[in-house]
Amino acid sequence: MFLCICKSVSDKQVREAVDQGARTLGDVSARFGLGAECGKCLDDVRQFLDTCLLAPPSTSTVATAAVETTPPPVTTEPAPQRAAWFAMDL
Repeated sequence: MFLCICKSVSDKQVREAVDQGARTLGDVSARFGLGAECGKCLDDVRQFLDTCLLAPPSTSTVATAAVETTPPPVTTEPAPQRAAWFAMDL
């Protein structure tokens, strides 16, 4: 379900933002640009945000977050040397 028609923001996107750390309407608004067009969505988003904050986090996003936090593999060979392609005039 879309919570903001102007920016095409769905309830799933807001729920994922909460799972990733958004806690206020300002956090969600800064992430998606909510309220920048007409502002009619802000009351509905605030109510949905409060509902999400009261509910426990979903297990699928917790498992996904654990996968995302694994560091990339370390390469042992050095990066190739390249010539600079820019010039700087002071």
